Amino acid sequence: MTPNPRSEDRELDDATVDIYGLGSSTVTRGLGLFAAVYTVVTIAAGWHITSVHNWAGLIAGLVLFAIATLIVQRARGPRFPLSAAVPAALMAVCGLAISLWSLPGETYLQLQTAPPVSAATIVFTLLAVRGRPAFAWMGAVCCTGIAGLWGMAIGFGFASGAGNTAFCYPVLVLAMLFMLMARPLAERIRVLRERAVAQAATEAATAAAAAERGRQLSRLGRRARPILGEIVDGHEFTIDEVADVRLTEAQLRDGIRAPAWESDPVRDAVWQARRRGVTVLLLDDGALSMVPERDLLRRLRDVLVDELRPLDSGQVTARVLPPGRSLVASIVVNTGPTIKRIEYGVGGETSEHSATVPVSTSDE
Repeated sequence: MTPNPRSEDRELDDATVDIYGLGSSTVTRGLGLFAAVYTVVTIAAGWHITSVHNWAGLIAGLVLFAIATLIVQRARGPRFPLSAAVPAALMAVCGLAISLWSLPGETYLQLQTAPPVSAATIVFTLLAVRGRPAFAWMGAVCCTGIAGLWGMAIGFGFASGAGNTAFCYPVLVLAMLFMLMARPLAERIRVLRERAVAQAATEAATAAAAAERGRQLSRLGRRARPILGEIVDGHEFTIDEVADVRLTEAQLRDGIRAPAWESDPVRDAVWQARRRGVTVLLLDDGALSMVPERDLLRRLRDVLVDELRPLDSGQVTARVLPPGRSLVASIVVNTGPTIKRIEYGVGGETSEHSATVPVSTSDE
């Protein structure tokens, strides 16, 4: 079966999935404010609790809620990972259980249950918004059961104890509605961002092509215009001038079909080598555009210049290979019976091979 490209598991970037800004500083400050209110209400409502063990349990519950909230808030990715959803939900349930069972029945006030139930609700709401509603609802149901059992334990019944968690469910329903509305919105945002990136890449490529075209036209005008002007004026070219015209034409072709080799030292070395009768062919099939290492390109140009300088005849072919191969470039020097091939790998490694072609002799 072909996977649905619009499924919930489709990869979305962090900025797209965090529509509610759960990782923002504003939400962090809001959660910190809630923690402060939690502490104040707990102390005010439990002022008559004197047992150290009870206060230790209340503090432990607050710590569990804080850790669970941080896990849900700080997690990144297109969907909240299962490995984090399970401990976050368990911590929220355990935090509520510890907090409720730390409230002594003889000093119980209904306000004492509000902070832990509210904290658990926040954790479950964040879980639902982050795409794990099943864990949120299971956690809420577990908390209701625990609250009911706690109510029976202190003597006012299961229903009364479970009723303390009733307001958790309307909040979860709202979270579910927000999540159902946000998932298509996140997909649309992702598509718009992809289009924006593609448009930016197209514009950059167009600008680069325009800049290259302008550079080529400028070079053509600088080198070819004087020659064309002399042709229009009916100038009679000498043999040396004809040779220079042909060299200029070859140099212009090099700039078009081999931009990777384009540099002043290479240009001068190729010009002088061709003047001496060396056949030089420069090619660029694009592999170096995929290699960010600029030092490799400089080394290639230096080697080509070193190979051209001592030659008075023969043929030199310098080629940047197509992308996707283990080699990025090669320089072949053919001086008659001896052929030398220098190869460069993607990582900059160099290998050199030489061969001698025997010259056949005939009595004819």
